[in-house]
Amino acid sequence: MFKIYAMICFLSIGPTDQTLCFKSEVPLQYKNLKNCSLDKKKIIDYMHEDLVDREVTVIFKCSSEGSDV
Repeated sequence: MFKIYAMICFLSIGPTDQTLCFKSEVPLQYKNLKNCSLDKKKIIDYMHEDLVDREVTVIFKCSSEGSDV
């Protein structure tokens, strides 16, 4: 099984311009890498413009569950 993992980063926070990043995952499971990758692309396309406007970066990666992400 595969999952979409995410690293969410808020850029230039506060007076010291600190970048804060958090690990997360999309609460869905996929039987294969192809389906995981297709949904990952849909999520990226849906969120991209809004994230740019808010100066937020999200890095998505499809990996098998339990792998070291």
